[in-house]
Amino acid sequence: MKFPDIKLKHVLLTILFTVVIIFVFIYISDIWQVLGSIGTVLLPVIYGIVIAYILNYPYKLFANHAFKNMGKKHKWLSKVKKPLSMVLAYVIVFGIVTYLIVILVPELSTSIKTLVDNIPSYSERLLQWIDGAVDFIYERFNYNLYDQETYTQLAKLITGSDTTTFIKDIATNVLPQAMNTAIGIGTGLYNWIIGIIISIYLLAGKARLLAQLRRVITAYTPRKFYLRFFKFADICNNKCGKYIIGKIIDSLIIGIICYIGLMIFRFDYALLISVIVGVTNIIPFFGPIIGAIPCTFLLLIIDPKEALFFLIFVIVLQQFDGNILGPKILGETVGMSGFWILVSVIVGGGLFGVVGMALGVPVFAVIYTLIEEGVQVREKRKAAKEKLQQIDDESPDPATITEIPENSVEEVKN
Repeated sequence: MKFPDIKLKHVLLTILFTVVIIFVFIYISDIWQVLGSIGTVLLPVIYGIVIAYILNYPYKLFANHAFKNMGKKHKWLSKVKKPLSMVLAYVIVFGIVTYLIVILVPELSTSIKTLVDNIPSYSERLLQWIDGAVDFIYERFNYNLYDQETYTQLAKLITGSDTTTFIKDIATNVLPQAMNTAIGIGTGLYNWIIGIIISIYLLAGKARLLAQLRRVITAYTPRKFYLRFFKFADICNNKCGKYIIGKIIDSLIIGIICYIGLMIFRFDYALLISVIVGVTNIIPFFGPIIGAIPCTFLLLIIDPKEALFFLIFVIVLQQFDGNILGPKILGETVGMSGFWILVSVIVGGGLFGVVGMALGVPVFAVIYTLIEEGVQVREKRKAAKEKLQQIDDESPDPATITEIPENSVEEVKN
């Protein structure tokens, strides 16, 4: 049997692809379970790849810039350049992380303990604020928001000993949860330690590993596929990697600036609020709002003036980040307008929650770049076809030419 325009191989591949898609939809839950099991087993490898990818940036900073001229006078120093760059990258990054953990964990635990101890007084103050708001509405509009029974229930909920005891129990007894928590912490530490060891091997032999991977892909895939794959990988590296690293650095700086500012103006819970602001700043657009709302509410219970000043401080800080610091660090990494960034955050958050909100922008930037490049290629092809068609339309038909004027021959010669 012969197909007029379609090769038999393409037909068979289309049928096979359709069967695979149907199979995936039928057994989607089992497939996800198998993938989850594989992911659990490969979790240390995934950690190692992520750590090596992140540390590759400070490694290249040392190897290509700080130690660029090392080895020109003494050749033996060129052999030390790469190991020294890798050691410095690990020491500096993990040194900073360890220092922050040593500093942050005791301070955060102290702040949380103080916050939990002050819950009864904060609850009474909150009830006073609610009473004031209800009285104002009743005096101004002659409308009572709740009757005496509702008021009694609300007061019992806010100031009751059961609620306070329950919150204290949650805050103080979450960490020591016997065997399950201990096993979970031990497994997490094991995965991270193995991941760090794997990252060392990956970073030390990245050139050889990437060359081997490139050879395998080139050998087992068609030229059209692997060229597109390499281009796709390059776009992902330029868009996702640089954006994520830049956003982490930007959020770290914003958290430090926030802590310094809150300490200067003597705000309560300065470190706790700065950590919340810095972490939520990773999320574009909605991150500052997500971080500012609970912090403002906390300060509002303590002191309304302090909450107002904090709100003004956060707005100024985010304007500085959005207009000065962010563009300096990220530059034109994303290459999208604010509208598409907003859409990517909304769609990513709707599909994958907070992680989707944080990673939606770089993923959408990759898709946006691929679509834009595809449109440009098609526009060039279409313009070339239209130009050829225009030349064909303007050229005279040889059958209609009977004689050539003498003056036109003279013009050609000249």
